[in-house]
Amino acid sequence: MNSNKTSDIDIFEGIVSQNQDRLFRFAFMRVGVREVAEDIVQDVLLRLFRAMSEGKEIRSPEYFLLRSVSNACIDYTRRKKPAPIQLEDVAEIQEDDADEDITEEFNRINRLLDGLPPNQAETVRLRCYDELPFRQIAELQGTSEATVKSRYHRAILYIKEKLNLNKRHD
Repeated sequence: MNSNKTSDIDIFEGIVSQNQDRLFRFAFMRVGVREVAEDIVQDVLLRLFRAMSEGKEIRSPEYFLLRSVSNACIDYTRRKKPAPIQLEDVAEIQEDDADEDITEEFNRINRLLDGLPPNQAETVRLRCYDELPFRQIAELQGTSEATVKSRYHRAILYIKEKLNLNKRHD
């Protein structure tokens, strides 16, 4: 950060206010646990703050944040082991309505994406839920824009087919 700490903090606060909700949704749709998603976003924001305060040049803070949250979610899902919950503790776990709604949405979307290869499912999430352009998805996934478009197209065809099958069975 430059010598004017007040404006640096203001800049960081602006970045946080513009990106925090979006990053949380992004993380939650990948990990499915509210507290974990919040922790991931907080850790990534802290890394950005440290990098800025050390004077490191970050050309696109939004890209840095999105890429960092994406990587943290991948790391979490790779090492995640379900924690056993004691039967007597189940009654103490309470979800408010907002948690219920977001959990229901997470489960509904994941059921739709279950049959897809992981790279196609992630492409659909990034495009539809996170509203990223194909170019940015390609950067995040380290592949070409043509590959991303192809993955997206195949995934959408699969989802349409799955939805049509469900309609026929209803």
